[in-house]
This record gives sequence, C-alpha cells and structure tokens, in this order.
Amino acid sequence: MRKLILIRHAERPEIAPNEVGNDVVLTEQGKQDTTQYAKSISGQVVSMMTSPIERCIETAEIIAKENGFPFEQIERSRLLGNPGFVIEDGKIAWQQWQTKGHDVVNQHLLSATDALPGFADFETAVNAFLNNIATSLADEASEGLHVWVTHDVMLATLASRTLPNNLTLADWPHFLGHLIVTLEETGELSFEYLQKP
Repeated sequence: MRKLILIRHAERPEIAPNEVGNDVVLTEQGKQDTTQYAKSISGQVVSMMTSPIERCIETAEIIAKENGFPFEQIERSRLLGNPGFVIEDGKIAWQQWQTKGHDVVNQHLLSATDALPGFADFETAVNAFLNNIATSLADEASEGLHVWVTHDVMLATLASRTLPNNLTLADWPHFLGHLIVTLEETGELSFEYLQKP
C-alpha cells in the first residue's frame, strides 16, 4: 500500500473578519475529533508533513501520537501552508479575499484557469505538487501511509483539479476533510475525496 492522505486541520474557532488567523489553534472539540479520526487510520504511518501553522501542527501531532509516529520526524513545509503551494505572495493573495470576498476567490480556486494576483499559475502549481506526492510515494522506503496536514484552500484546490469534476463551494472541505491519493501498480495516481471524515 502506497497512500497519502492530504487532510485539512481539525476544528478551530471562527477567525475574525479581516484577520488571517495564523495564530488560531484547535478547539477542544477539534482535538477530540482528531483523536477519533487518528484511531480510524489503517496502515502504518511512514511519513508526516504539516503546514507550519500551529493548528496544523497540533492536528499532525495528535495523529502521530495515536499512530506511534515520532513527533521529531514530522516535517514542516510551506507548500502546505504559510503560504501554501498555490499562493505566490500571501499578502497580495489575502487582498483578493478581502476585496472580492471569500466565495468569489474560493470559486476561482476550484475552477478558474487564470490565477488571480498573488496566486501561482494553477496548472504549474498543481503539477509540481502532484510531482512531490508521486516522488514521496514512489520512494523505495515509502511503503505505507503518508499523512500531510494542510488548510482548506490547498486541499480544495488540489481535490478540485484532480477529480473528474471540479468541486463546487458546497463541496468545500470541512475540518478533517481529506483527499486520499493512491499510487496504483500502473504508476498512476488515483484520488478519493471525502468532504468530512
């Protein structure tokens, strides 16, 4: 089995309007939900990576604890957040959400072909990120399960652009929603999206 779970962090409090919320951490319910989710994971976790934002680190550490994965081996990657693989300039991208509204920008992430200011070219960014996934799964020592903890924007953008049909805003990932990526024997990647756990 060579699988990767790209998962949104667990529940956090509402983020105040016009705030990025990088310092917002998990709620107690979020911690409990992550523990429950972590217990449902089957297969040996062989690698973990997380956004450097604290709520993602917390989610990763709970999953690691429940699955016997050493905390010190959890890698932190800006591809998964702060800013994330689809964002070139966090400040300019944030201005898009502030001026256009979340629904407009999020819909753009799900289905547009042209990137808004501050965002990476979608095709280039998604292909590069999928390359990272494929490389991780193809490694000889990678037999097992890889867990990458990220944010809704990264998860939704990748899921929408790898599944047969684009996601809609109604399909936007809930807390602990995830995309399961499997390296098939043919060498192809297959994708299964779960909006919530």
